[in-house]
Amino acid sequence: MAYSIIDISQPVSSKSACFPGDTPFSRQVALRLEDGASVNLTSFTMSPHVGTHADAPSHICGKMEDDHGMASDMPLIPYVGPAAVLDVSDCQPAITKEAFETAAARIGTLPPRVVFKTMKQVRFDVWQKEYPHFTVELVESMKAHGIIMAGLDSPSVDHVDSKNLEVHHALIGAGFSWLENLDLTDAEEGLYFLSAAPLRLTELEASPVRAVLIKNIEEAI
Repeated sequence: MAYSIIDISQPVSSKSACFPGDTPFSRQVALRLEDGASVNLTSFTMSPHVGTHADAPSHICGKMEDDHGMASDMPLIPYVGPAAVLDVSDCQPAITKEAFETAAARIGTLPPRVVFKTMKQVRFDVWQKEYPHFTVELVESMKAHGIIMAGLDSPSVDHVDSKNLEVHHALIGAGFSWLENLDLTDAEEGLYFLSAAPLRLTELEASPVRAVLIKNIEEAI
């Protein structure tokens, strides 16, 4: 069977929804061929939390002036390797320990990376006032299963109204890496190879990623 690649990244544009108060995507055009320039040239502004991204520890810990805990310091192994897509679309808004363990039982032996499909169709351009999120009990259960990286297709691992970000802190305390704002619309539950490495951004607390799932990767080697 031939291998296939499923893009599980959200598109990024001026239409991209972002967390209230965050900086949306905006493009600035510096040079245009039609104006006589030799190239088209743009720049852009956006929060690194727009679209599919990975949070670094400095998102919730330490000072922005520190020279550690930034996106460039995140290990790559959690974001690249065997992974499972778990369909928990019937469990909202909180993804419970029980929902995880039920989905895990359908897979069998879990790889060290899991991504949670919480909705059948992702709308990258629509902000959800309430979205699926992790719980501390879920983090503890994933840790017991040997998981090192967890992702989901909503804007945050914490509840939208959370002030202390207890899930973020639980993930860091358990040694996890995580991905937010995935698009698992075209990904069915099952086993894959994940590639979603963060950029080497030395001064930012998060990084956009181009996340893909590869099915039957052994056929590509």
